[in-house]
Amino acid sequence: MVVGEFTQEANLVAIGSGPGGYSAAFRAAELGIQTVMVDSRKDLGGICLHAGCVPSKTLLHIAETIALGRRAAAFGVEYGQPRIDLEKVRAWVNQSTDRLSAGLASRAKKLGVEVIAGRASFDDGRNLSIHGGSIPRLKFRKAIVSVGARPLEHPQLPFDERIVINPWQALRVETVPASLLVLGGAAQAIELAMIYAALGSKVTLAAAEAQILPAGDADIVRPLHRALVDNLNSLLLGASVISATVKESGAEVTIEMKEGQRQLEFDQVIVAIGQTGNTHELGLDRTKVECDSAGFITVDEQMRTSESRLLAVGDVTGPPWSADRALAQGRVAAEVVAGWNSAFDALAAPRVVFTDPNVAWCGLTESQANEQGVPHKVAKIPWGASGRAVGMNRVDGLTKLIYDPDTKVVLGVGIVGAGAAEMIGEGALAVEMGVELDDLAGTVHPHPSMCELLSDAAR
Repeated sequence: MVVGEFTQEANLVAIGSGPGGYSAAFRAAELGIQTVMVDSRKDLGGICLHAGCVPSKTLLHIAETIALGRRAAAFGVEYGQPRIDLEKVRAWVNQSTDRLSAGLASRAKKLGVEVIAGRASFDDGRNLSIHGGSIPRLKFRKAIVSVGARPLEHPQLPFDERIVINPWQALRVETVPASLLVLGGAAQAIELAMIYAALGSKVTLAAAEAQILPAGDADIVRPLHRALVDNLNSLLLGASVISATVKESGAEVTIEMKEGQRQLEFDQVIVAIGQTGNTHELGLDRTKVECDSAGFITVDEQMRTSESRLLAVGDVTGPPWSADRALAQGRVAAEVVAGWNSAFDALAAPRVVFTDPNVAWCGLTESQANEQGVPHKVAKIPWGASGRAVGMNRVDGLTKLIYDPDTKVVLGVGIVGAGAAEMIGEGALAVEMGVELDDLAGTVHPHPSMCELLSDAAR
């Protein structure tokens, strides 16, 4: 610290302007707390808005539009081969993110949340240094850390920002390589594989696990597995990269599987194998905050850390990494700062993959119930029973309920199919409220629709 440096004071500082940070800052301001938000970006929204959720879902919608045109042939409607203008695609994505970021800035101004551009690091549990900002130091009563996570590198394929890129770089869609390897079997990897396949790449998706989306039930994941087999050049499961050589023209990769080794060449590689907490430059060693071996901050159900003045929300607190979880945690943290007895219960938080078909689940999965010895029964209906799905030629879906056999309380909901992401919210409400099968069965749904299969399954 330089003697005479100006120090600004704040009741609450939100570090990071992603979903966790801005939801915390806005909720705190609504509750009358004087709040400052600090972020290294000048535009609000964090990784989710600028290099994650919003770009990926925008690109997935474009991919779905391309697929819809091809599906229309079954109805007797021919559109022909689509022509993709990559520059216009990028412009649309950027326009979408810019519009949303401007909306966040307007909301911050309306609520009186001061925004400071700069990188924050802790001097101790009460003071921050702001690097490259309009003020050098910030003294706070409480702080909420929401700095997110960053992509993990693969030991055989470190990022070089040219041939081997991370998911954030991939969503810029600077090029569409003729051949592409995507490493990973979770949502992020699968979404990127579908995006690039739709744009024209011959995509190989290689996952270390025996099943894509290993956290999901096999029957819910199966329709997406079939879609990947149909749309990708290759789907390799139980696959590990054991060696790789990166050259000027691409990468030579040796992949080991149960059947043996395969040597493959790709123009580009996207590594999407997980994340680590983005805490390396935060100065947490100068506080009492505890982190695990992966760099994620340890918090309780009220988002409190082991440092009394500091809370943490979002991806920096570990998996599952999702914006909806961060948004909910941010609001809880702000209410805790305000003295409320709020807590975050992750049981009903939906897990969603925005591919075609969508995959979504919430609450207890069937596999979790089996592993944990939880008494349960299952009711499920294939979408071939839906007049709406049949008419749309989208019978590649399934609606599933996991429930307590004695109380008939809904424990979990799984949906795979077109629009499942838009329907899982009702399932999350059912789990959150402890709804019984009779409640869900007696709820009148529009007909014909895919959402009515929730009540059909309950009956």
